[in-house]
Amino acid sequence: MEKTSDLKEPLAVVNKVDSDKVAKILVKDMDFYYGSVLALQKVSMKIQPNRVTALIGPSGCGKSTFLRSLNRMNDLIDGVRVEGEIKIDGVDIYDKAIDVVELRKKIGMIFQKSNPFPKSIYENVAYGPRVNGMFKRNKKKLDEVVERSLKQAALWDEVKDRLNESALGLSGGQQQRLCIARAMAIEPEILLMDEPASALDPISTSKIEELIHQLKKDFTIVIVTHNMQQAARVSDDTAFFYIGKLIEFDKTSKIFTKPSIKQTEDYVSGRFG
Repeated sequence: MEKTSDLKEPLAVVNKVDSDKVAKILVKDMDFYYGSVLALQKVSMKIQPNRVTALIGPSGCGKSTFLRSLNRMNDLIDGVRVEGEIKIDGVDIYDKAIDVVELRKKIGMIFQKSNPFPKSIYENVAYGPRVNGMFKRNKKKLDEVVERSLKQAALWDEVKDRLNESALGLSGGQQQRLCIARAMAIEPEILLMDEPASALDPISTSKIEELIHQLKKDFTIVIVTHNMQQAARVSDDTAFFYIGKLIEFDKTSKIFTKPSIKQTEDYVSGRFG
């Protein structure tokens, strides 16, 4: 988990992405604490629907902490505290009345390391709908959801004849796409991806990137990546984090060609990080 215990003086911040449009995710003046340690300071961001937003920055700058705040996964850590607002479709997700289980149905999460269950390919994808009580006594509907999710993850043609085989027999890239299919099976609206291709070979990475391009038609995607080339290839908007602050948030083409902040330019050009 990323932590920043010594936030320096605030740097200039540029935040320019489509401020006039309705946001899918709205973050305003967010502070994040691990106990008494301030890890993220005054983060504000509007993430638009059906776009890919990349979170970049050096290790320990708060990218993954921010990402996991969007589905309240950090709640699983003792002593965390969030101040400010995080709203999804206008609803404050940290309101005491929020059902966190229902929230996480709306927001799928893909981790850095693929984590298929030791079950069949079919049961991996069917797991979410089963535990959430979806499609009870309707095997045909569940079959349709499994097929649709595997197709969305560009995996159906590779596994359709071995759905009852163990998911652990798939290649690393296939396992990661299976995890994406599993996340989509509960019909979320947002997909959070924490370095989803960092452990994959170049061919598998390319397939994941192609998949991200396809998925944004149906989902809002937020991805953490240390790979600058990947961020430039897959994202529409990019947020640069540094020492616990959001330094610059703008269209990806602007961030990588003419950033407004010197720290951003230094990072994307490889001068540090």
